Amino acid sequence: MTEGKASGFDVDYELTRLLRRSRARGLKLAAELDESLDLTSYLLLMAIYDNGDGLHGSDLAESFGVHKSTISRSISTLQKLGLVERVADPHDGRAQLLTASLDAARRIDESRERGHGWLAEVLTEWSTSERTAFANGLARFNTAAEQKPIN
Repeated sequence: MTEGKASGFDVDYELTRLLRRSRARGLKLAAELDESLDLTSYLLLMAIYDNGDGLHGSDLAESFGVHKSTISRSISTLQKLGLVERVADPHDGRAQLLTASLDAARRIDESRERGHGWLAEVLTEWSTSERTAFANGLARFNTAAEQKPIN
């Protein structure tokens, strides 16, 4: 924690520490899926996988706050690696949805299982109520943050 700062700055400091660690972890997990996978492509793949029903590239661009061409290049890489597939949008015959391939889904599930083991080790000394409160607090924070534009 930083000394002499308002409590909000302490939260910012701790979030920065978390994000640095999260970035390093994301790079490691990306390399486990494929050595050539960069962090951005890994995060896109996770967003596609987590959606389950398929996403339009334009929706990904909007949610990541990047230009469609950036998404397009990353999606091309993911397709070449066999991690993402394009399927027809059942609601719009002209559009395509992005989905994780079966192989990508299998590898992501395996990776997440290992990640859950790591988290269990990190939180081993936390009580069930502390873990629940932490998860609920993170969920509440993420929901609020998703609805507020970044300044």
